[in-house]
Order: sequence, then structure tokens, then C-alpha cells
Amino acid sequence: MNSRIDKIRESEKISHTKIYTDEDLYNTDSWLKKPIKMVKDIVPLLSDHGCIRVLDLGCGIGRNSIYLAEQFKDKGCLVDCIDILDIAIEKLKHNACIHDVEENINGMVCTIEQFSVLENTYDLILAVSALEHVESQKAFLDKLQEIKAGIKSQGIVCLVINSEVTECNMNTEEVMDPQFEVNLPTKLIQAYIDDAFAGWNTIKKTISPQEYDIPRDSAISHLSTNVITFVGQAP
Repeated sequence: MNSRIDKIRESEKISHTKIYTDEDLYNTDSWLKKPIKMVKDIVPLLSDHGCIRVLDLGCGIGRNSIYLAEQFKDKGCLVDCIDILDIAIEKLKHNACIHDVEENINGMVCTIEQFSVLENTYDLILAVSALEHVESQKAFLDKLQEIKAGIKSQGIVCLVINSEVTECNMNTEEVMDPQFEVNLPTKLIQAYIDDAFAGWNTIKKTISPQEYDIPRDSAISHLSTNVITFVGQAP
């Protein structure tokens, strides 16, 4: 691991540890308030599947995983949840107990690039604001192929990826190094997705420019990004 990656991951660890410590899942005004809308929209698309198996890469404390486990509990759902932070998986398991889905949640502390996606295993794979945090462009491409191979017939992939990220210190207006391990052009990521999932049914493919403020060490960063969302269903 190089020093830039180490620095980014330490910064992310500090900021995420704070929010995971200070805020409760589904009981906050932050992004932990509810699962992303696309996850809710996917649920009906899996209604005819049997025992549901889900993979959530970069799961955090269960924003999407807990919701899915609740929705598919009667189908014997198992959600494999991967996150780099110990505190994320600890809180995930705590939240699973609170929501009575502890038997449906399998939490693992691991980097996304080190986790091997099993072939033909999952009905749904999520990577929400996650793949841009793998260690390299090669790891990004390799993981796309693993995700594709890991989906069962008629299974669904949901990707939300930040691209062309810029950050600026709000106090000094100094340009900051974006705290994303992989920060690629929007069109390039789109091309990678189109190539990886050629022949799939595209349910959703959008680009959404977004701006927000985020704490970075002792500063507040104004972040701009093009958020790419891709939801596709395997043949």
C-alpha cells in the first residue's frame, strides 16, 4: 500500500468512526437516516426469487443491509456485509440485533479488493459509494468482473460510484487532494460498466452532479462529484 492510500484510508477512518459513534442508524438527519431509494426500488424485482443471498460491499453500519435483511427475512435471506472498519462491522451486528435480523447478517472486516466474490452466488450485489475506495484502477476493473461473475441468473447489481471528484478547503479555498483512492473520469467509468455488463438488462443508468460539505481532519471540504448509478439485471 502506498502512502497516499494509507493517508486517505486513515482520514476516512477518522471521519466515519465519528459519525458511526455519534449517530444511530435510521434515527438521524444524516445519510444514515434511511436506505438509498434505489435499494427500496429493487426489492419488488426480487419478489419471485427463492432464498435471497445478498452481498453489500462497503456496508458501513447497515444502512442498506439491515433494510434488505428485514424485507427478505421470510425468504431466509443472508446478507454478506464487507467493510474495512472494525467499528462498522461491530455497529452493523449491533443494529442487526436491534432489528431482529442477526441470523440474516454476516459481517466481515475486509477490504473490498481482498474479498473474493464467489461465482454464481448472489441474487443482489450492492456497491454504494464503495468501488472508488479500492486501491487501484486495476482493482476496480477486477472487482467489476468479480461482481458480474458472482450474480445468479436474473440477479441484480446496484452500483453507485463517485467520479471526477474535486475538493476545496472551505476556509482557505485551497484545492485539496480528493480523499478517494480511485478518482476516474465519468465517461471512463461508464465505459467500464458498459463493457462489464454488456448484454444485461439495464434498469437504471444515470449521472447526477452533486455537491456537499464534509469534514476532513481539521478542515471542512466542499466536495463536487458526478455520481454514477447503474442497476442491471443478469440474463
